[in-house]
Order: sequence, then C-alpha cells, then structure tokens
Amino acid sequence: MRRGKIGLISKIWILFLMSLFLFPMTSSGQYSFELIPRISVSQVYDDNIYLDNINEKSDYLTTVSPGINLTISSLNNSLSLDYAPTWVWYDKHDENDTVRQAGTLGFWQNMAEHLRFDLTDTYLRTEEPIEETEDVEGVRTSRNTYQRNTGNASLRYQFGPEDTIAFGYRHNLLENEDPTLVDGRIQNPFAVINYWFNVRNGLELDYGFTDANFSREDDVMAGDDYTGHATGIQYIYRITPYTRGSIGYNFTNRNFEGLTEEDYKVHEGSVSFEHAFSPDLSVSIGGGPFIQQNEISDDETGYSYDALLVKRFERGSFTIGGRGGWDEAYLEAERRGFTTYWSANTTLDYQIMEPLSVYGGVSYRQDKDPADREWETRRGNSGLRWAFLRWFSLSLDYSYAVRDDDVNTEDFRVNRVMLLLTASKQLRW
Repeated sequence: MRRGKIGLISKIWILFLMSLFLFPMTSSGQYSFELIPRISVSQVYDDNIYLDNINEKSDYLTTVSPGINLTISSLNNSLSLDYAPTWVWYDKHDENDTVRQAGTLGFWQNMAEHLRFDLTDTYLRTEEPIEETEDVEGVRTSRNTYQRNTGNASLRYQFGPEDTIAFGYRHNLLENEDPTLVDGRIQNPFAVINYWFNVRNGLELDYGFTDANFSREDDVMAGDDYTGHATGIQYIYRITPYTRGSIGYNFTNRNFEGLTEEDYKVHEGSVSFEHAFSPDLSVSIGGGPFIQQNEISDDETGYSYDALLVKRFERGSFTIGGRGGWDEAYLEAERRGFTTYWSANTTLDYQIMEPLSVYGGVSYRQDKDPADREWETRRGNSGLRWAFLRWFSLSLDYSYAVRDDDVNTEDFRVNRVMLLLTASKQLRW
C-alpha cells in the first residue's frame, strides 16, 4: 500500500461532497450556516507511553489543537465538517513529536421525493497506542504514527410509511508507519430492506459482501486476504408504540486465499426485546447461540448477548450495559482473527451546577482466541468540566487501562492525567 493513499482519498471525498452540495444551490438564502471555531491546549502526564510491562517510560505531552466545525443545511440537503489538527510535543522522548489529524464529513441529499443519498467519512492520523473506537480494540507497543480512514455511502428509497430499501458501500483503510505492521483495506457493498406488513409486524433483510486485502512494507508475508458474505433476516413485532421484540438469524462466512488462515462459517440466532418506560428511561436486551463451523479444526460454540439501560435525568445521564459473543480482528495492529468475548460497561455524566459537571465510566472485556489464549482489558476514566466566561471551558481528566494476558509480554498498565483548556464560539447566519 502506497504512502499517502489515505490522504488522497480524503481529498477526493471533500471535492466530491462539495460539488454535490454546492451544485443545487441557487440562493444562499435557502441555507442556514453554523460555524464553531475552537482551539484547545492540554498538558498530559502518561506513566507508560510504550505500554511496556517491564521497562515503563513516563513523559509529559503538550498539545495545541485548533479546530473547526461547519454545518450547512437546507430542507433538501446538509453538509457537516469537523476537522482538527493537533501538534504534539513530548518533554523527554521528543522523537515522538508529531501532528495528529482528525476529521469527519457528513452529507445527505434528497435526490427525489422518496430517494435519499447519504455519505459519511472519518479520518484519523495519530501515534496514540490504544485505539478506542467502537469497532476497534487494538493496542500498539510503539508510538509510530498510523492512519485510518472509514467511508460509507448509500442510497435509500422509501416505498411506504416505514418501508425502505437501501444499497451502499463501506470502505475501511489502515496504513501504518511501522513497516512490521500490516496495512490493509476492507470493502463492503451491502443492501438492506425493511418492510412492515402492518403496524405491528415487520421484516428486515440484509446482505453484505466483504473483500479484504493486506500488505506489509518489510517484504514479510502479511495475513491472508479473504472474501466473505454476511446475510440476515429479522422478524420484528411491535407490542406497543414503546415496546417491541424480534427474532432473527444471521449467517457469515470467510474464505481465505492463503494457507495460514482457516475458512469458517458462523450461524447465529437471536431474540431481542426493547422497551421505553418513558422519554428518560429505556432498556434493550437480546442474545442467542452461535456456532463457528471450521473447515478443519473443531467447531466453536457460544452465546451472543447485547444489553443496555439508559436513564436520563434533569442534570445528566447514566448508562449500564454489556455485550458478548464472537468478534473479528483483521484490520488492526494485533491481527487476532476470530475471537470470542464478553464485556460490561457503565458511564455517568452529571451537572453539579450550571458551570460545573462531573463524568466517569468503567469497562471490562475478556477475549479468547482459537488457541485458548485469554486476555482481560479493564479501562476507566473520570473528570471535571468547568465552563466559564461564555466561550471557555477547563477540564481535568484521569484515565487508566490495564491488560492481563496469558502471554505475559503483552501485559501492561497505564495511567494518564490531562488538563485541557478549550475556547470556542458559535456563529450562525
């Protein structure tokens, strides 16, 4: 994979979005504009910057991050852009000095009365060793820079009050500065149909194709490329306007092109229940069995689950939940392949008084790979936010992460304390 490919793709997305958005514009009076410029300055103490369980090295990091958030919208389309470069200076290990990049784009356009186009794109360039996105649990033991870009485009047609059909394409790229790590690209064309027979009974059908390619720059063989299919069917029953249940089945397969990975199929059943007790309290729970059928080795069986309780109150919110089942890790720093896991988490956000709020959260996750290697990951954070002088805020944040692995060299413990000052102003016209 050539260097700079992610940056070039991001520029193409921007030009494409801007042309789509500006082409139908006939009068600026039809649009509303919101611009939020901001700048943040932080001081961070990290007691284990390389996530080493023996030779821990600490450092102080200073960051300066100007940013901008722009939203342009009308009745028929909307464009949102958020971008923030971050200059990072290390006090003792200045060989790690870098410029991080983070940006998101969102766009939608009504192409016709019932036809809508949606596009999102997210770009990240950083040297932070722990990836904490929703779909990535990767951990790195260096401060080498890496880039990740994720795009999603879809066309959705509404042919009934709640009936829709959508076709789309997802694209995920990973590029590492470290030549010993695997670069990769995963492409996912997909289709989803939602159809309601009546007010109470609905059906959802989905299909996705996966094409994954990997490479390394040190001439060492990367992990096997693969293709795969995923399809599912879900029957939904709406008990009341605030309560519904569902039952479903999903099938996934992976066909590897090399000799180091084993082909497999996954069959998964699920039953779920959702209920909103009030606008401020809701609960959802679901789960079911799965079986991984391997081409050569013994099959793997287990259970998947997903549970979440959300409580909002006048000055904050509280969530508690958990998730478990099977997972895949191919486009990450740690190529773990197929794994089983279970996890639990909780968060709290509360405004003590008008300018002052507190927040916190903890999470636990246990993973196991096909070789029965297990590892536990515990994370947590807490902090205070203080808003003052209309445009300014000051926050003090503490976070930690701990991994306990069967492979002792993969263990680590890290603590971070961050003091962050931010100034921002909202402009509308």
